[in-house]
Amino acid sequence: MRTLIIYYTRSGNTGLAAHIIKRELKAHIREITDFTKNRTLLDYMFTSLIDSASISPTKLDIDYYETIFIGTPVWFGSIAPAIKKLIDNMDFKNKNIILFNTMKGIGGDIAMKRMARLVRKHNGNVIGAFSIITRGDDYDIMDNTRAAIKDLNLKIGN
Repeated sequence: MRTLIIYYTRSGNTGLAAHIIKRELKAHIREITDFTKNRTLLDYMFTSLIDSASISPTKLDIDYYETIFIGTPVWFGSIAPAIKKLIDNMDFKNKNIILFNTMKGIGGDIAMKRMARLVRKHNGNVIGAFSIITRGDDYDIMDNTRAAIKDLNLKIGN
């Protein structure tokens, strides 16, 4: 299957996980950039209610792809505003979606449920999801990402 990884990263952890997925599955990858400055705590906590992202690209052409990974850091139990905005701009009709997030602590399950609900609202078929704890070093993130991909038992690649 043709696979695309879409992700936003701020500290680099989600980006590292995304690049491991890319390498393991021989997928294409696309980073979302958020140009917004000076966010408030409310912007992070209430991503689903507040549109505070100025992103590039604002929408992606996903016609070529069958499976799409969408990755975000977890902030206070929410997904990153950039990923929320991108999903809001997309139609995932006839696409299999695998969600992933990175986090230092708690809130990953809540964020995952919110992201899955949002993707389904935009016609996506969520077929898998996983969280990566980022309290260790880069090697831990890489190992945990590889283990999560293996647990999904996917037969995909470009």
